[in-house]
Amino acid sequence: MKFRHHSFIDINFDKVLLISIYFSFFCCCYPYHSYSQVNDNLSQKPNIIIILADDLGWDDVGYHGSTINTPNINTLVKEGIELDRFYVQPSCSPTRAALMTGKSPKRLGITRSISKNQKVGLDLSEKLLPQYLNEIGYKSFMVGKWHLGGFITEYTPNARGFEHFYGYLSGGIGYWDHNHGGGHDWQRNGSTIREKGYATTLLGNEAISLINNHNKQQPLLLYVAFGAPHLPNEAPDNQIKNYSHVTDPRRQIHSAMVAELDNQVGRILNALEQNNMDDKTLIFFTSDNGGQISEDPEFWSIAKKIVNVSSIFFDRPFPGKFLEQLASVYMDGGSSNTPLRGGKTSSLEGGVRVPAAIWWPNNFEPRKHEGFMTISDVLPTLLDAVGSKKNIPAEIDGASQLKYLSNQEKQRIPDYLVTGFDNTALYQPPWKLITGNKIALYNIYLDPSESKNLASVYPKRVSAMQKIINRWPTGKERGATISQIIFDMDTWGGEEDRIPWAEAAKKNEEYIKKHAE
Repeated sequence: MKFRHHSFIDINFDKVLLISIYFSFFCCCYPYHSYSQVNDNLSQKPNIIIILADDLGWDDVGYHGSTINTPNINTLVKEGIELDRFYVQPSCSPTRAALMTGKSPKRLGITRSISKNQKVGLDLSEKLLPQYLNEIGYKSFMVGKWHLGGFITEYTPNARGFEHFYGYLSGGIGYWDHNHGGGHDWQRNGSTIREKGYATTLLGNEAISLINNHNKQQPLLLYVAFGAPHLPNEAPDNQIKNYSHVTDPRRQIHSAMVAELDNQVGRILNALEQNNMDDKTLIFFTSDNGGQISEDPEFWSIAKKIVNVSSIFFDRPFPGKFLEQLASVYMDGGSSNTPLRGGKTSSLEGGVRVPAAIWWPNNFEPRKHEGFMTISDVLPTLLDAVGSKKNIPAEIDGASQLKYLSNQEKQRIPDYLVTGFDNTALYQPPWKLITGNKIALYNIYLDPSESKNLASVYPKRVSAMQKIINRWPTGKERGATISQIIFDMDTWGGEEDRIPWAEAAKKNEEYIKKHAE
């Protein structure tokens, strides 16, 4: 397939000798019944590349009619299956936890983002996607943003099934300085590295290097979790110039960030083609949540109130890291989720319905898939796709959608729970119930913009769905609250005032072990 890139005692000696001679003769005469046969089986399994964008809005991709040019993402959609109703969680860590486990973030206790100073992450008892795939012969690499815990090394990717990790542990960094919350957060396999360059481009470089140097006799899992277009608004000059006609500076830089993300997607596609890996690779693309839009009326209510009150007394930048960080999150977003309501942090459609595609040449025919699918379905679907259906765990919340994707044979669609910052939503397609700071029932198939609240029309349905929400398995919360981060914010970029986060994880682990003795 051609791509178009736009821009592994007493023993009788005689008996031992006889057995050794026989074994050597057997291996020489029948080599394909041993090592080679295993290798052949492995080489038939598809490579898997997961490309995860960060805060990419519904209206940030060209195939949705965006003003942003995304030809390479468009190629994935045109030549693969466009997942038109694909759902995630409203923020970073919950979506990533569901992707890695197939479980509901509510069950995992990760309904909010993991902060830099939290001593916990995704529970160490959880088995993750790379660990399942490694058991059947895959080699698993990760490039990019982790955001599932890094206080000690046990929580980091190298300890969770990824043989190779290049990127950062936190929720966001400066694109040029690679810093987070006062510490440098850029590493390769647990060792801090300092290198110049724009983060999105560097991540693309690493992904391509891993593809170029991969032993093609062994199937590959490559998880590329780009940080773009998450705040801060920073982009290469050449990309910004391409959007000089955009008058809103936030949208201008955001567009440039998305364009550079798309450029790296294209480079990955080209690397697959150049290495003759394209026809045996499955690519899954999506975003971790909806786009961050400026002054979103549906934004996290507490943060919105704090920023609005502060605006009465102060101009930007606000005094103190806490206030300025909240202001940036609320006011600096340049994304668009049109025509969907809401954005990141919200359980409305704009926060959780995201661009997505799955591309697998010679296996999937290009088309638009309008069936309901969620981030919790990805792990079981991928295990099914590589012939490991028997290894799909029973205690997950997602379900394989492989048959639905392959031949449009409808599969079981599990209930899906979304945990926003202000409210919770339960999906039983086509129905969606929102509870918390509001009670609303929508038929999202007929009303994707959520303009007609049908709660008063179908009270029995509201009651039944509310009972499911109330009974939903709930783990002890591991995400951060405002009170946990107020005095040491998770800032993106800025000056360093502590040791790098890779070294901090090692020191924290040494300290815990020393005091446990």
